[in-house]
Amino acid sequence: MTVAGVQKLIKRRGPFETSPSLLDYLTMDIYAFPAGHASRAAMVSKFFLSHLVLAVPLRILLVLWAFCVGLSRVMIGRHHITDVLSGFVIGYFQFRLVELVWMSSNTCQMLISVW
Repeated sequence: MTVAGVQKLIKRRGPFETSPSLLDYLTMDIYAFPAGHASRAAMVSKFFLSHLVLAVPLRILLVLWAFCVGLSRVMIGRHHITDVLSGFVIGYFQFRLVELVWMSSNTCQMLISVW
């Protein structure tokens, strides 16, 4: 919702090779700033890096995956580089927000048992 809200506010179009298709209009995917795929890739990779115990090669692969998601959006002509970079930043801040409201399993069990 954050990305969609910023896209509707900024209304920056991507570097489309062709004009957006009917499917793009139906899914309301006609604005490019910030990149939604990049924001979700950054948030998911940071979440996994923070909450899972991973070997160093897997940690590197996870970061490379997020980078490749952003790079692919530029390479297929859907986003400018700044769209992807801003998507990564928004994804990181979304992760920080999730961390602020995250409850441990003990807290969740206590709240459920009280209810």
